[in-house]
Amino acid sequence: MQFMRAYGLRFAKGVSTMPLFTFTQVFPRPLAEVFDFFRRPAHLVTVSPPDLHMQLVEGPDRLQLGSRIVLQGRRWGVPQRVVSEVVAFAQDAGFTDAQREGPFARWRHTHRFETIPEGTRVSDEIEFEPPRGLLGLIVTAQSIERDLHWIFAYRSQKLVELLGTLQAPPACD
Repeated sequence: MQFMRAYGLRFAKGVSTMPLFTFTQVFPRPLAEVFDFFRRPAHLVTVSPPDLHMQLVEGPDRLQLGSRIVLQGRRWGVPQRVVSEVVAFAQDAGFTDAQREGPFARWRHTHRFETIPEGTRVSDEIEFEPPRGLLGLIVTAQSIERDLHWIFAYRSQKLVELLGTLQAPPACD
């Protein structure tokens, strides 16, 4: 059985008026191994739905504070180029990347890692503002939320293939 939880779109009271999407998944692997997997930008392409046509154009082998990655893809019938920068980084604890160029008015993705008895819990938190201009008339917070659920459902299955899933404990005789 796999432990995973997705939360819908919500607005953080008193903190921000930006939509917030959260997702949590648990892997039966040591924290250092899971953290190392997530800090490699090439793996982002591996766990992204094929329909996004995601390509890593530029980026380091492993993320650290200040790292920049450039991704190219296609969504909403429009080619997209996204430049993100790691704005916070704590080894084996988490990191935050923020969009510097791209379709969203604002995009900030925080990845947190925690050792638990079952292995490692990975929590994602994405704060975003939909695009402005003509694209923003079509791509609303609700449509972005639907896409995030779809993307994270796909990503979750790919991560299970790559990192494993929690199994029920063996029956005792």
